[in-house]
Amino acid sequence: MKKYNLVLIVILLCIVGADNRQAKAYSVTLQKDGMYAEMLPDLIVNNVTVLFKKRVKRAMQYYKKYKDADTFTLATKVPVEYLDFIPVARKIQDSDEIIIRNPFFIYIVEGQADYSYYFAAEKKGERLCLFSVSIAADTGKVIFWYDDMMDRYFLYDEKTMKDALLYSIDDITYAQTPKETTVIRDQKQRGIHLMEGAPTYEKERKAFKKKNYEEKKEEIFAFLEEIKNQKVIKKSEKNLKLELKDEYIETEKNTKEDGIWKSIYIAAGVVAIGGITAGIIFFRKKRKKSRF
Repeated sequence: MKKYNLVLIVILLCIVGADNRQAKAYSVTLQKDGMYAEMLPDLIVNNVTVLFKKRVKRAMQYYKKYKDADTFTLATKVPVEYLDFIPVARKIQDSDEIIIRNPFFIYIVEGQADYSYYFAAEKKGERLCLFSVSIAADTGKVIFWYDDMMDRYFLYDEKTMKDALLYSIDDITYAQTPKETTVIRDQKQRGIHLMEGAPTYEKERKAFKKKNYEEKKEEIFAFLEEIKNQKVIKKSEKNLKLELKDEYIETEKNTKEDGIWKSIYIAAGVVAIGGITAGIIFFRKKRKKSRF
């Protein structure tokens, strides 16, 4: 009896300990605000919190392993995408509530090399960082990316971003609202000089600049809608499921479809069982009659 009571006490202590650890763990939630929220692929928006936590966890693992290392060791042992993110990850403390919000997309008039979707992470009402989740247009690989330069020099604020169309022309990023257009990042001086014979995209630039706010919005949103229907999205969904496994968050549409198919399978199973049962009863009755 004493041994049994001791086992119960140990189990109780384990449960209490687990609850305490869970209470201390920081949380990450998504706030789908802003006009881009419904225009981005569901697989990105729904799983951005999982991807963020995975990046924080991995960055802290690198930090704990190499925190006393010299600069050369850090540069050679820690991938740059984690090295830049370590200062952000270290700001997150136990019991912090991180809110990821205001997803947005920067439309590149000259064409997209990949599809990058941006998010703002906040802690205690203040910006923690800006980051992006990209889909490689050729492979469908989903990539979490933190750009320290963008985080520092991208002129992001709630007033500027509200109802703003974001687009880049000739390495200059603009935020355009129905009332005004603001330059929020100028990379033209750091841009790569075009090789002789390379396309200049002057025609596309001029055509886009002539459009008003609503016309630009229509073009950008049509492009975002087009991306959703591309084969690469299906490929990226498959890739992300393999990466996240049980942590992957299905889209509402897929969840409903799975539920419908599950109901169909159950109904089919019930019908099949009913048919088999009826068949057995029929043959038993037939055998009884044949005996007489």
